[in-house]
Amino acid sequence: MNRIRAAAFAVLACLLAACASPPYSRQGADRAVAMADYQDCYSKGCLDHFTPESKASVNKSARACMKARGYQEAMRLAW
Repeated sequence: MNRIRAAAFAVLACLLAACASPPYSRQGADRAVAMADYQDCYSKGCLDHFTPESKASVNKSARACMKARGYQEAMRLAW
Protein backbone atom coordinates (compact mmCIF):
# COMPACT_ATOMS: atom_id res chain seq x y z
CA MET A 1 0.00 0.00 0.00
CA ASN A 2 2.85 2.39 0.82
CA ARG A 3 4.49 1.64 -2.54
CA ILE A 4 1.29 2.61 -4.35
CA ARG A 5 1.09 5.86 -2.42
CA ALA A 6 4.75 6.62 -3.11
CA ALA A 7 4.34 5.89 -6.82
CA ALA A 8 1.21 8.06 -7.01
CA PHE A 9 3.02 10.88 -5.23
CA ALA A 10 6.01 10.59 -7.59
CA VAL A 11 3.75 10.74 -10.66
CA LEU A 12 1.90 13.75 -9.23
CA ALA A 13 5.18 15.53 -8.46
CA CYS A 14 6.43 14.97 -12.02
CA LEU A 15 3.20 16.31 -13.50
CA LEU A 16 3.29 19.40 -11.30
CA ALA A 17 6.96 20.00 -12.12
CA ALA A 18 6.19 19.93 -15.83
CA CYS A 19 3.51 22.59 -15.35
CA ALA A 20 5.89 24.93 -13.50
CA SER A 21 8.20 25.57 -16.47
CA PRO A 22 7.58 27.37 -19.74
CA PRO A 23 7.01 24.99 -22.68
CA TYR A 24 9.96 26.49 -24.60
CA SER A 25 13.72 26.23 -24.44
CA ARG A 26 16.65 28.13 -25.91
CA GLN A 27 20.30 27.33 -25.55
CA GLY A 28 21.89 29.67 -23.03
CA ALA A 29 18.62 30.98 -21.53
CA ASP A 30 17.82 30.11 -17.94
CA ARG A 31 14.32 29.29 -16.71
CA ALA A 32 13.60 32.80 -15.34
CA VAL A 33 14.43 34.47 -18.66
CA ALA A 34 12.41 31.90 -20.60
CA MET A 35 9.43 32.35 -18.25
CA ALA A 36 9.58 36.15 -18.58
CA ASP A 37 9.74 35.91 -22.37
CA TYR A 38 6.89 33.39 -22.42
CA GLN A 39 4.70 35.61 -20.22
CA ASP A 40 5.47 38.58 -22.46
CA CYS A 41 4.63 36.65 -25.63
CA TYR A 42 1.50 35.12 -24.08
CA SER A 43 0.29 38.58 -23.01
CA LYS A 44 0.90 39.84 -26.54
CA GLY A 45 -1.06 36.87 -27.88
CA CYS A 46 -3.94 37.67 -25.49
CA LEU A 47 -4.02 41.27 -26.65
CA ASP A 48 -3.99 40.18 -30.29
CA HIS A 49 -6.73 37.62 -29.67
CA PHE A 50 -9.08 39.87 -27.73
CA THR A 51 -8.71 42.81 -30.10
CA PRO A 52 -11.81 42.63 -32.35
CA GLU A 53 -9.90 43.14 -35.62
CA SER A 54 -7.59 40.16 -35.06
CA LYS A 55 -8.82 36.59 -35.30
CA ALA A 56 -5.53 34.91 -34.31
CA SER A 57 -5.49 32.53 -31.36
CA VAL A 58 -3.49 33.28 -28.22
CA ASN A 59 -1.29 30.19 -28.47
CA LYS A 60 -0.55 30.74 -32.16
CA SER A 61 0.63 34.29 -31.47
CA ALA A 62 2.62 33.20 -28.42
CA ARG A 63 4.32 30.43 -30.44
CA ALA A 64 5.23 32.86 -33.23
CA CYS A 65 6.62 35.38 -30.72
CA MET A 66 8.73 32.77 -28.89
CA LYS A 67 10.00 31.39 -32.23
CA ALA A 68 10.99 34.92 -33.28
CA ARG A 69 13.01 35.20 -30.05
CA GLY A 70 14.92 32.01 -30.88
CA TYR A 71 13.04 29.49 -28.71
CA GLN A 72 11.94 25.99 -29.69
CA GLU A 73 8.97 24.13 -28.23
CA ALA A 74 10.14 21.71 -25.54
CA MET A 75 8.89 20.06 -22.37
CA ARG A 76 11.10 20.95 -19.40
CA LEU A 77 10.75 19.78 -15.83
CA ALA A 78 11.12 22.34 -13.04
CA TRP A 79 14.06 20.69 -11.34
